[in-house]
Amino acid sequence: MKNPFRPSFGLNPNILAGRAGLLRGFSLAFAEGIGAPLRVSLLSGPRGTGKTVMLHHIESLAREQGWIVLRAFPRAGMIDNLIDPTIANALAELDTTSIPLTRRISGVSVGGFSLNTEMVTAPQSRKTLNTQLRALSHAVSKHGAGILISLDEVQSAQVEELAELATAIQDLIRDECDIAFAAAGLPEGIYALLDHPGTTFLRRAEHIQLGKLSSEDVKTSFVETITSAGREVTKDAVEEATRIIRGYPYLLQVVGSLAWAAASLENSTTVELSHVHSIADDAQLRMKTHVHQPALRKVPESQRNFLHAMAEVADGETARIKDIAQHLNTTTSALSARRRALLESGIITAPKRGELEFSLPYLKEYLQSDY
Repeated sequence: MKNPFRPSFGLNPNILAGRAGLLRGFSLAFAEGIGAPLRVSLLSGPRGTGKTVMLHHIESLAREQGWIVLRAFPRAGMIDNLIDPTIANALAELDTTSIPLTRRISGVSVGGFSLNTEMVTAPQSRKTLNTQLRALSHAVSKHGAGILISLDEVQSAQVEELAELATAIQDLIRDECDIAFAAAGLPEGIYALLDHPGTTFLRRAEHIQLGKLSSEDVKTSFVETITSAGREVTKDAVEEATRIIRGYPYLLQVVGSLAWAAASLENSTTVELSHVHSIADDAQLRMKTHVHQPALRKVPESQRNFLHAMAEVADGETARIKDIAQHLNTTTSALSARRRALLESGIITAPKRGELEFSLPYLKEYLQSDY
């Protein structure tokens, strides 16, 4: 039997956990009309919380209602790539690219009172993102549909190009065009986008922060994914898997995939507690390699010292800022810049005043290890 779990970043899981209400909101937004709040949305969250997966589902919901989906790619030249080939191809598919003809006088024979003419193509104005989006919007409006522009990994895009994109979208919305925008990225990328003076329009967007799943959502998805693929799973295996997963969407796929593989090695038709126990260390190793190391790669040494101190004084996943300051022999005010930077990066969260929490499961253990 084929493993039904998909433990790779960006791949849609066979059963999506805990996002049904949010997806219904997007489905309604596309049908609701101009002005629906979710039509301009920013999705943020730490690595592995399902941002790309959500973006894929949002795109699918738009297509189901007949909308054109344009994917913007977060690299240099994003705007040029949108203009041509992305929008150009969409226009071509809608058969709206015929070039208008006009007549121009080419010669005069005064004595015979004759007028010669020839057909020439009308000069084309320079293509801009705004003009191309307007042309596409006009074309799709004939079908009662709209345009969704999606952008993943927003932190990798150039802020100036994001500002140009935001300005064009705002202009079309003001003219009551059916256009929507959904972007996903790490918190630091979203904050950089919102801080730019050219993207003030996006500060009114719906900012959706994707976090942990509830234990019930984890259990339901874990069980349904296994049973829908033809195997059974014991209750104690589900409980142990839920404990290891800690509400983290990426770990749900990792633990499920490894437990399924462990059962396969024993030719078992049931995923049992022993299978889940046997892969616990493997799941943490996967977190270290694919989540912790990339998340900390660009973190400055001063912030790393903060995280190490937080790991030392934390009670579970939570630490008090005053305890961190005491451990580093400094004051809480002196730590404010480091605290803010780590919050913006999504590595930690602030569940309540004076407290901080690791947003990535097993990060505390990783920081206390020898790496």
